[in-house]
Amino acid sequence: MVLFLNSLSKAFLILVKLNKLVTDETVAIIDLGTNTFHLLIVEISERDEFMVKEKFKEPVKLGESGITTGKIAEEAFERGIAALINFKKLIDSRKATRILAFATSAVRSASNGPLFISEAKKKTGIDIRTINGNEEASLIFTGVKNGVQLPYNEPVLLVDIGGGSVEFIVTKENKPVLLRSLNIGAARLMETFKHSDPITKEELNTATQFLKLEMKGLIQELQEFNIKKIIGSSGTFETLGTIIAYQKKDILSLEHMNGYRFTKESFLGVFEKLQVTDREGRLKMAGMDPMRADLIVMGSVVVNILCSELTVETFILSSFALKEGILYDYIEEKKNRVQNLVGVIDRNVRFRAVRNFGKKFHYDQDHGLQVAELALSIFDQLQSIHGYDEEEKELLKYGSMLHDIGHFLNRSGHHKHGQYMVMNSGLSGFSTDELLVIGNIVRYHRKSPPTRDHLHFSIMHQNVRLMVRRLAGILRIADNLDRGHRHLVKQVKLEILPNIIWMRVKAADKIDIEIRAVQENKELFEQVFEKQLEIEQV
Repeated sequence: MVLFLNSLSKAFLILVKLNKLVTDETVAIIDLGTNTFHLLIVEISERDEFMVKEKFKEPVKLGESGITTGKIAEEAFERGIAALINFKKLIDSRKATRILAFATSAVRSASNGPLFISEAKKKTGIDIRTINGNEEASLIFTGVKNGVQLPYNEPVLLVDIGGGSVEFIVTKENKPVLLRSLNIGAARLMETFKHSDPITKEELNTATQFLKLEMKGLIQELQEFNIKKIIGSSGTFETLGTIIAYQKKDILSLEHMNGYRFTKESFLGVFEKLQVTDREGRLKMAGMDPMRADLIVMGSVVVNILCSELTVETFILSSFALKEGILYDYIEEKKNRVQNLVGVIDRNVRFRAVRNFGKKFHYDQDHGLQVAELALSIFDQLQSIHGYDEEEKELLKYGSMLHDIGHFLNRSGHHKHGQYMVMNSGLSGFSTDELLVIGNIVRYHRKSPPTRDHLHFSIMHQNVRLMVRRLAGILRIADNLDRGHRHLVKQVKLEILPNIIWMRVKAADKIDIEIRAVQENKELFEQVFEKQLEIEQV
């Protein structure tokens, strides 16, 4: 009896502990940057999804008049403490139960940094942790990889241009293979050079030569990777991307800039204009963030050197950076504690966001997963024809999982309803362009094929339109292979001949209904792959 009660007590304690770990909690994250203090307040659900309750930034300019001397100036010191006092009021009003505050370059390189931290603790009760450059780079990587889809099978350079330092992270196969932090932030450069407005050619050349010398060792390391894509995660990149989006009239992207892409040529056009424009003129540029009007020139000089020294072709904007990295790092730590009690939990942020979105609107999860498995099998076997990689495969997977999501609004026309729902979902970790593609895949999984008369199909690039048609063609076949939602199909084998694709299907029972459905809906598939499709059960 005593043993039974002891076991019961232990079980009860585990349940209490588990309940504390998985109940919703509100967390405040503070990024004490050199130029700007950022505050992010989120509510984390028991499913490790988070909802932003407050997002705020304050231009503290902590490095002003002191970053080059290694000391936080008196006025900047007071501005920093005042900002934290305001943050604490906001945090208390949102009833946050935990505060995670991290200090970067301006504090870690200042002789009175420890004094600032102790004063902040005294005035606000906030414990601030100072992190080194590599820790900062690692957290930025965590934030970015959860915010945008990192390209597969090629090295990618992540760059975060802060006020005091710039972090460089090379990733390959979703893992960091190089972490570097250099003290060449935009505010530090402004303090060092105090250039004219607009900057003169001589001043620009002086700053460029200085930076090339500071970045020489890094550039040599980066050149070994043959970098084609840079993911930028700072205010500098957000401002550059927004200016370019306004120039190109990318209205959809302006609503959600995360994942926005622009070319090297687009950047060089903006950089050329910045060189000859004074502060008043910069403030009039569509898309210019007033908080970045002073720093944007020096920040752009760093980007220009990367363009000149590396084989960069494309820039990808990430709205996720250090503060989001801190958040995901905390969630991961929390999940690890839960895992010790309940076992392994899914860690794919994008997959989890799609799954939870589907559950929210009562989708048929089993059917969605069955169709996704069939679609991905067909995709893999057609790789020699379409030539697509993991990025396109993942978009097909999520489109397949959500293809019937529109049933929540109305079964009739659910493909159109589904497109609208996906495109306006704001799913965590997806860019506007990715949601546009997934929405189109959902739209064309049934009924009429894509045409240029359809607005959200016509606005995509020609190559993307072809990709959507191919992926939608595959999805139509996969969906009809589970037409009755009976999950009978176990395996699909393709034999690709010059004019025919033979599809041989293994199933747990007779699938005459599914085969007939495929035969009735194979037209788009045959058009995009330019072969006749024949199907049989074996």
